[in-house]
Amino acid sequence: MQDYEIVNIWLIGGIILMLLEVLLPGGIVFFLGLGAVLVSALLYAGLIEGWLQAFTVWFIGSLALVFGLRGVAQKFIPAQVEQGKTDEDLDAYDALAKVCEPIPAGGEGRIAFRGSTWKARNYRNDQNLDVGAEVRIIFRENLVWVVDAVETNKNTNETDSNNNSIK
Repeated sequence: MQDYEIVNIWLIGGIILMLLEVLLPGGIVFFLGLGAVLVSALLYAGLIEGWLQAFTVWFIGSLALVFGLRGVAQKFIPAQVEQGKTDEDLDAYDALAKVCEPIPAGGEGRIAFRGSTWKARNYRNDQNLDVGAEVRIIFRENLVWVVDAVETNKNTNETDSNNNSIK
């Protein structure tokens, strides 16, 4: 095989690897391709000869590029990161659920919510919640949802212990 053929093989292989970075993001394939281009340049300059030296330089060079430049490149090219809500309780507040076990006034029972049944405590001390009643989730204490009947949430004239209006 002619010397220019091995140079072209490493050059084309390196360019292909660098272009594959678009399909395989992560910053590693690009540096493997850059290592191959480096090997191509060293072969062209006559500093290395043959496949064994080429693969050795490519392996060591690629490792050096990945560990040495990947962190620097990631600072200049930010990753596409999508951050969603991780607090599931925020999504549950003010959501509707159905009572599946009676909940006595100020006591505990069970509600059907998000495809499962959960322990629930009645927020009100003056009203029982019967099976099938629709309730609104107020908050959660550990694994127990605190709920209130939907009808009592519609009353805007009620106040809490600090005389603030409850809506």
